[in-house]
Amino acid sequence: MTTLKIWPAASGALLIMGTCIGAGMLALPVVTGVAGFLPAIAINLLCCLFMMATGLLFLEAILWMKVGVNVLTLAHHFLGFAGKLVGGVSFLFLYYCLEVSYCSGGAPILSKLIYEASRITVEGPYSYVLFTCLFGYIIYLGTHALNRVNWILMVGLILSFILLIALGSGLVEMKLLKRSNWTLALAAAPTLFGAYGYHNLLPSLSDYLKQNVQALRISIIAGTLIPFLIYSIWQWLIIGTLSLEQIEHADLIGEPITQTLHAYVGNVWVSTLGELFGFFALVTSFLGVSLSMVDFLADGLKVEREGTNRIFLCLAVFVPPVIFAASYPGIFIEAIGIAGGIGEAILNGLLPIGMVWVGRYHMHLSSSNPLFGGRFMLVVLFFITLLIMGIEIRHLMVH
Repeated sequence: MTTLKIWPAASGALLIMGTCIGAGMLALPVVTGVAGFLPAIAINLLCCLFMMATGLLFLEAILWMKVGVNVLTLAHHFLGFAGKLVGGVSFLFLYYCLEVSYCSGGAPILSKLIYEASRITVEGPYSYVLFTCLFGYIIYLGTHALNRVNWILMVGLILSFILLIALGSGLVEMKLLKRSNWTLALAAAPTLFGAYGYHNLLPSLSDYLKQNVQALRISIIAGTLIPFLIYSIWQWLIIGTLSLEQIEHADLIGEPITQTLHAYVGNVWVSTLGELFGFFALVTSFLGVSLSMVDFLADGLKVEREGTNRIFLCLAVFVPPVIFAASYPGIFIEAIGIAGGIGEAILNGLLPIGMVWVGRYHMHLSSSNPLFGGRFMLVVLFFITLLIMGIEIRHLMVH
C-alpha cells in the first residue's frame, strides 16, 4: 500500500474514531461493570465487530449510488417510501434520545464545576436550561464557531483521558478485575450499540475520500477497532477501581460513571480529572449530535439554516430534550440504552442489512468489496439485531 493510500484511510479512521468516542464511554463501565471485566471485554468486542460489519454494509449501499447521497435517499432507493419513513423516524428517535441523555448527564457535571469554581449553586431545572442554552448558543452561531470550540474541547478530552489513565492505573485492584458474571454481559449490548454509532458519517466520508473503496474499508475497520481498545482500557480502569456495589449504585441512580469516581475515589487528582473528562466527553457529543439534528430538520423541512429559521430549528432541537431531562433526572444511562437498543439497532442495523439484501439479491447489483458470508451473514446479523432490540424492550418493560 502506498503512502498516498495510507493517509486518506488514516484520516477517515480518525473521523470515525472521533464520532464513536464520546458520552457513551461514561455509561459503558456502568452497564458492563456489573458483569465483570472479562465479560465486559467480550461483549465489547462482539458489538464492535457487529457495528463494523453493518458499517461495511452501509458502505456497500453508498457505493452503489451517486456521490452526495444521505441516509433518507439510500433508504428510499432500496426500500421505498416505507424505508425512508422508517429511516427518518429512527433518526429523530435516536438523536432525541441522545440529546436527552447528554442533557441529563451534562447539566449536573456543569453545575458541580460551577460550584467548585465559584461557590454559585445552580440546581434543578435551571441546571438543564443553563447547560443547553450555553452550548446550544454555539450551535446557533454555526459551524465556524462550533469548530473552534470543539478543538478546545477535544484537546481537553484527550489530555484529561491520558492523565486519568496514567494517574488512575495505580488504583486498579486485580481482585476487582477477577470478578465475573457472564449471564449479565449481553444486557450491555444496547448501550454498546450506541457507543459504536458512526454510520451517519459514512455518506460524507465517502464523498471526502472520493469513494476510494480500499481507504473507506480500512477507515471503518481501524475506526472501530481503535475505540474498542480505548473502551477496553477505560473499562479496565473503572471496573478495577470501583467495587460492584459502587457500580450498581451508579446504575441505580443513572449517573455518568465519572461522577461515581469523583464521589468514591480518595485521590483528588483522579476524581477531578474524571469529572473533567466526563464533561468534555458529554459536551463534544452534545455539540456533534445537535448540529446533525439542526441540519437534518433543515433538510427535512426544506428551509434555510440561517437567520430566524435557525432560531426555530435550534428551539426544535433543544426544547423537548431539556423538558424531558429536567422531568426525569438520572435518565442518562437509560436514554443511552434506548438510543442504542432501539434507534441504533434500526437505523444502523436493520436498515443497512435490508438495503444490501435488496441491492444484492433483488436489484442484482455487483460490489467490489462486499461483506463476506453472503445471505447467511445477513441473516445472522438480522437476528442479532432483533435479539438486542428484544433485550432493550424487555429491560424497559421490567423497569
